[in-house]
Amino acid sequence: MLPHRNELHPMATPRGIAALLGSLWLFAVPLSSAIGDLKAARVDQGPRLDGRLDDACWTEALPFADFLQQQPVPSSEPSEKTELRVVYDRDALYIGVVCFDSDPSKVAAKCMAHDRFQPYRGIDDDVVRVLLDPFQDRRNAYIFIANACGARSEGLARGERYSLSWDGIWDAASSVFEGGWSVEMRVPFKTISFNGALQAWGLNVERYIARKQETIRLSRPEINAFFGSPANAALLHGISGVKQGLGLTFRPYGKLSLERNPEEAAGTRWKVDGGFDLYKNFTPNLVGALSYNTDFAETEVDERRINLTRFSLYFPEKRTFFLEGSEYFGFGFGGGGMGGPSFVPFFSRRIGLVEEEQVPIAFGAKVYGKLGNTNLAVLDVRTRPFSGDEVDLSAENYVVARVSQNILDESKIGLIFTSGVPTNANDPATAGPNTLAGVDFDFTTSRFLGDKNFSAQSWAVYNWSPRESGKRHGFGFRLDYPNDLWDIAATYSYYGDALEPGLGFLPRNGVQALSGGLSYRPRPEKGLLGRGVRQFFFELRPSFTWDLTGFLETSRIFISPLNFRTEKGSHIEFSFSVNRDVLPEAFEIAEGVIIPPGPYDFTNYNLQYSSPSYGSFVFGGEVRFGPFYSGTYRDARLDLSFRLNGHVNFGLSTNFVKGNLREGAFTENVVQLKADLFLTPDLGLMNYVQYDDVSRTLGVNVRFRWQLSPGNVIHLVYNSSWERGYDPARRFLPLESGGVFKVTLSIRP
Repeated sequence: MLPHRNELHPMATPRGIAALLGSLWLFAVPLSSAIGDLKAARVDQGPRLDGRLDDACWTEALPFADFLQQQPVPSSEPSEKTELRVVYDRDALYIGVVCFDSDPSKVAAKCMAHDRFQPYRGIDDDVVRVLLDPFQDRRNAYIFIANACGARSEGLARGERYSLSWDGIWDAASSVFEGGWSVEMRVPFKTISFNGALQAWGLNVERYIARKQETIRLSRPEINAFFGSPANAALLHGISGVKQGLGLTFRPYGKLSLERNPEEAAGTRWKVDGGFDLYKNFTPNLVGALSYNTDFAETEVDERRINLTRFSLYFPEKRTFFLEGSEYFGFGFGGGGMGGPSFVPFFSRRIGLVEEEQVPIAFGAKVYGKLGNTNLAVLDVRTRPFSGDEVDLSAENYVVARVSQNILDESKIGLIFTSGVPTNANDPATAGPNTLAGVDFDFTTSRFLGDKNFSAQSWAVYNWSPRESGKRHGFGFRLDYPNDLWDIAATYSYYGDALEPGLGFLPRNGVQALSGGLSYRPRPEKGLLGRGVRQFFFELRPSFTWDLTGFLETSRIFISPLNFRTEKGSHIEFSFSVNRDVLPEAFEIAEGVIIPPGPYDFTNYNLQYSSPSYGSFVFGGEVRFGPFYSGTYRDARLDLSFRLNGHVNFGLSTNFVKGNLREGAFTENVVQLKADLFLTPDLGLMNYVQYDDVSRTLGVNVRFRWQLSPGNVIHLVYNSSWERGYDPARRFLPLESGGVFKVTLSIRP
């Protein structure tokens, strides 16, 4: 029986909380980096980027070669040598890395696309990652990634995870030579925020050798030390006397677009438009941005998914204006779980998007960054009136504010505020002004029991909306011990039945949820298993959801008794889930197939296999099967990809679902094809074709991208869709289509 929400445990009192944090702090034993003499050399002129490190200025820098292996054998000698050099001039920081390799022909370099090195999804290529912490706050840092083709990714690090949501203006070039490959990176000081008073910046460098699944690291090569944690970085000395200039970046754009709708008599409509983004660095750590007539024409379309649940799916933000500075709006612990976040108080897709249509944005303004140990983010967006196929919207204003204070070594406490009229409010009871305020606390340490990771997090929010009655608040707690051998977590969340975060994401309110995770992940070292298996993943993840009276509505117990990754990089898994779902009302799982209310108990089984991701041909498959509500179902996924030297990338993904229930049978299928062609990392044609038989529509998204120089880009985008008909003579009927020619410049006085 869960305790009543008004019954406080003794540890929930202020004195108890203080005592708990004090006891945890005793275990957070500081560890210092073993890197003692890492210096950046000042030069009059930085190198010309070609990836070769043969410019005279590189001789001014002392090479650092004392890298150690982080995986598979922590803190051991790596199989290949790596050298690091760092120089800087008046305008930029230059990082050069030489990756020696005994067999350069086997260096994996098969991608030229931007931002394809997604964290924690498997790395396909040999890459070099650089973490740069110009604040020395041990919480936030920049991530720069490049492979041997010169493909680039950049993002932001915040501890255990890092994301590629930030798009900064920087450059890199790579070169393959007889003894390996090398990369040169140029990071302009105008691109990053930094503390000019610091005597040293945080720096970590990591090299990944794909065919060996070997990770080589500059600082903190322990198995439990996350590369994305700035607290694990070494100190880079010698940077001084650098400035950001005026701190202004002006990004104007102009575009020519056309739209064609066969159902409209007007036929083709042409439009010339333009706008701009203006960025100002008020201080090296605080950025202001103003956007007029904000445009997202070059954004890739969302992938199509099959949803067999009663709740909304989470789709990530892809629009650049909302991604920049998004890390400062992060709140709580985001819920997590296998289906994506369960609660996000500010979800930027609530602004400017409704029913898969774009609502025009008149202007947007935001300020984000740091003032000392205070993290600050404020967003103000104004949309234009909009009349679409499903909704008619008036002009609206949206305001979001977030502030957090750094405390202790790696922890923080913060507040959040959102206000606006949500564009997704289809329920008349929730349509109208919506305001939310909340507080969160995050105690994090990477020094728990010496060298382990541990965090304790909590949050609470209150919501004002047109709903007249109900519980408007929510709160949650989480304990997390994310380490290599043992990964343990426990989460409790409470969502009131009147909690309707108008600018947030909450797929299910009026419930309280308890979930846990226990993962034992040994790495065999001897015998047959030691030669063939890199790591096992034995997992137990139970989750329970009650209504606010304590009645169990949903439970799921996920068990993975067989799950491992081989030394060659293949992944094999068998798992099963024991489910109970009590439907409070009839649920239409597919068109015409309605499951009646009541309790349902069923067990699903899952088989997965994926081949090593660094090969030219990559294969992955997954099959789920077993009882499902009143019958059975099968869910099959297949992924195939072919890559050729980074210039050609083809990918085919399919998802076929077939259900046989007492109430009827159904099938739902999705097919996706990606075909990318690149001449260089700066010049490419990306094609994305999708079809699903739920909407019965075929969609094509073609994007041509030519980056003339960092920040100056030409885009040519074509979108078209067809509906599958029943006439054998015309299987697909044309729907809407359109194209955009767009030029974006970056001007930095």
